[in-house]
Amino acid sequence: MRRKIGILVLALALVAFLGWLDHITGREVRSVLFYFLPIMLVAWTLERRYVVIVSIASAIAWGTAELLLHGMSYDLASIWNEASALTVFSVVGLTIATLRRERDQLRKANDRVRELLEKEAHMARTDPLTGLPNSREFLERMLPEIARCNRESKPLCLLYLDLDNFKLINDRHGHVEGDKVLQRVADCLRNSLRAADVPARLGGDEFAALLWQSDADGARAVAERVLEAVRKIAPEYPDCSLGVSVGIAWFESPPSDPSLIVRRADEAMYDAKREGKGRTRVVQVRPQVSSSA
Repeated sequence: MRRKIGILVLALALVAFLGWLDHITGREVRSVLFYFLPIMLVAWTLERRYVVIVSIASAIAWGTAELLLHGMSYDLASIWNEASALTVFSVVGLTIATLRRERDQLRKANDRVRELLEKEAHMARTDPLTGLPNSREFLERMLPEIARCNRESKPLCLLYLDLDNFKLINDRHGHVEGDKVLQRVADCLRNSLRAADVPARLGGDEFAALLWQSDADGARAVAERVLEAVRKIAPEYPDCSLGVSVGIAWFESPPSDPSLIVRRADEAMYDAKREGKGRTRVVQVRPQVSSSA
């Protein structure tokens, strides 16, 4: 409110100055065009009612200067000139105010559209149940990490998690309870990772995590933390034997195709399931060295 009052006072002061200037310059120099300056200032910054106020003040200031120049002679021509000035000032001011309002509305509409597009893009790349990146986002985020690892000759490590006996949760306790379990597992995964690591839900009861600059032992330690966290959830469903199997693919030199990395970790996860579930299986992949005879 103080800003509005300040702008209005500034505009009225400028109108008064222009009226005084109009008077002292005499008939030879007329400054009627300068009255549009305070009108434009108010029209571009304040509401329409303030435009009317400054337009009336401008017409009065201009008309008063005219009367003083003509010895305070007030006739039909003076009335006509005063009304014409007021009309022109008001029309110009209200037109500018209308343009500003339409600009503001267009800007708000553009901001809303941008917000909706960003939200849609986020939803297209985020799993709505857990809030983790989905498979599409995960694969895309792997690409720069793969390039960095190959450029700096760094290893790359990926975890692939699959819940054990999760179908029993849905069958015996309902899908709502199953969704709660998935959300809790997602939280377990987040809490077990570092800030630079990238967790994801690939679909169903399958999760993954891209570990930043981790060796095989460090990856195994992360997997054990996830296993332990899920084990704490399992007693709430004693009839389901809930658990998690984790496959770890550690690449000394990762392939450029992220799907190949995910597939190798997925295979390691199934090896863990075949070995008895609820455990971790690590596969270390090193580039083959060709030997010449």
